Amino acid sequence: MNIKRILPLAFASILLFNVSCSSDNDTETGGTQVNYGNGILVANEGGFTKPTSDVTFISNNLGTVYTNIYSNNNGGEAFGKVLQSIGFSGDKAYLVANIPNKIDIVNRTTFKLQTTVTENLDNPRYIAFSGNKYFVTNNNFSGKKKLNAYNISDNVYFGSIEFPRLAEKVVEAEGNIIVQTDGVGYDAAYNELPTGYTITVVNPSTMVNPTTITLPAKGIIKDLIAHNGIAYVLVADKVDSYIYEINSKAGNYTTTTLTGISNVQKLRAYNNEFYFIAKNNKIYEMPIGTIAPIMPLATAVGNVYGFDVIDGKIFASEANFSEDGKVNVYSTLDGTLLKTFTAGVGTNGFYKN
Repeated sequence: MNIKRILPLAFASILLFNVSCSSDNDTETGGTQVNYGNGILVANEGGFTKPTSDVTFISNNLGTVYTNIYSNNNGGEAFGKVLQSIGFSGDKAYLVANIPNKIDIVNRTTFKLQTTVTENLDNPRYIAFSGNKYFVTNNNFSGKKKLNAYNISDNVYFGSIEFPRLAEKVVEAEGNIIVQTDGVGYDAAYNELPTGYTITVVNPSTMVNPTTITLPAKGIIKDLIAHNGIAYVLVADKVDSYIYEINSKAGNYTTTTLTGISNVQKLRAYNNEFYFIAKNNKIYEMPIGTIAPIMPLATAVGNVYGFDVIDGKIFASEANFSEDGKVNVYSTLDGTLLKTFTAGVGTNGFYKN
């Protein structure tokens, strides 16, 4: 949920999700259980005032698209209003709903609901897993910002850590839980402002004595990812952008400067390459560890909201919070547009299942 677009659009998201059959979207029918375990799950955030959140499934070859798979496999029940993110552990998928403060745990191949977790949730955002626990950030913009932990075996609440400003992205890296505890704030005119420059390292076993890593006071923290066991933080300003490689054990970082590439918004990693979106929707590809000059790989269509790179394909959704939106898929080889299909309302994420 992006607070900047929610405030002016809170009363604009009024259309309900429609399940339709088209050339690129199939409607599921009764009698045969679809296996969702070999494809991509698409999180559709939904509008802010109506329960239009749900999940879309895309086959790996992009040939089959099923919409509303949560509702279709759970008796037509609407998922909720704001599906923020999805995580996986074993045969389960965890659907984190910012509104109405819940985590629906489903079987990741059938999408049948197994249980719902609500204890101590307050605007949950993102989820990560380590050992026998899962960790969920809670970012109530007018209240507490915290990290909750639950036992994977029985979903019993383990404990929380509170933070002074934000609790946004969360990943597991180097045996630690890494939390983005600063990022974007807004002034009265909705202009972006930095809240600060901290990343917090949490011991997943004890959740005591967290370590704060303070990054340079420039730009705004935009993203946090983990790749091959290492955490990376994206920071951007109006001139340059920066990728910080976090050494969570030593409590420090190394810096890659994207000189002259401003306002980078989203960071992903695949096959030892970084991918990110910069000004004017330019999609860049850059080998991890390089500082060589780079050129855009492709130009995305529309106002990109969801973005990821999975199995040699770049997925980018066009922001739409009042009706089903479009997803464009590009090749990582040459940036060629491979396919465009319809997903759901406010598509915000893509997950390899």
